[in-house]
Amino acid sequence: RFYDRLVPIEGNPLVLPLPPTSKEPVGDDIRSIPKELERIQHDWVVGASPNRLTAWNLGRQLRKRLTQKVEGTIEKDAVDVLIVGCEVSLWLGEQFAADLSLAFKSMVIRTISANKVLGLLGQEFAMPQAGHQFSEGLWDLSDAIVIIVSHSGGTFASLAVSNLLQSVTSQIFVVTSEWDTQIGKQLRQLDVGRLRSRIFSTEIGLHPAEPCTVSVAATHQLLTQIFQHIAYVLHEDPTTREASGCVLKTSDLEELERCNRSCIEALEEIVGTTRHGHALKGAEAEKDLR
Repeated sequence: RFYDRLVPIEGNPLVLPLPPTSKEPVGDDIRSIPKELERIQHDWVVGASPNRLTAWNLGRQLRKRLTQKVEGTIEKDAVDVLIVGCEVSLWLGEQFAADLSLAFKSMVIRTISANKVLGLLGQEFAMPQAGHQFSEGLWDLSDAIVIIVSHSGGTFASLAVSNLLQSVTSQIFVVTSEWDTQIGKQLRQLDVGRLRSRIFSTEIGLHPAEPCTVSVAATHQLLTQIFQHIAYVLHEDPTTREASGCVLKTSDLEELERCNRSCIEALEEIVGTTRHGHALKGAEAEKDLR
């Protein structure tokens, strides 16, 4: 029913309120970047966010799939991780896919626009995707792990893909800005259980300013946390480390963590505001940007 598909925006603890009215919404969003990214890092480290539960579920599914490939129950060239999005979310997904491919040489990582998936698989008459390495029967998506990147959680094509791909796999996750979105509502219907979490959220909420600033930075930060988690999970087990073709060493993981933490200080210098919301004196990078 139509009513069952609605997401209530009032009296819903899983939907964040709109930011306060501001004469300079873009500037406020930019200045909030260090604070929001530090919050995402902190919540992840202390385990205060359900993101850790979703990450645990994602890691469990990755280990299971790689084990099946070792046992020969899944074809070697079958897609392991498919990353889908639109516009800037797709761009972030492409960077994430590139990092995964560099770190795990034996894993089959693919990324594509949600519109391309709909054009080829979502219609009775398939539309060939000219200029793209995607055609009928080329990618084996059976039980593949799908990660949909959508800040709003309601982008038409991404939402449609979250429903379409359920015919080939149930391992679908979403990276979004709130816990209760259209895509999140769709994925929660796949199965029941607290250990089946499928939603990663930046908890940024809706930002009416047109330029993509804090929403992109927060999504990138959350994808960084997810990448680190995948790296730790696959690296610690000799079987999955070999099956994934992991080229990362312990020292690499330590360096990645150091860079991840130190980037907050660099962002403070760039935007001219500390993670606590105070103006930073002598922020040359911020002055140059203006």
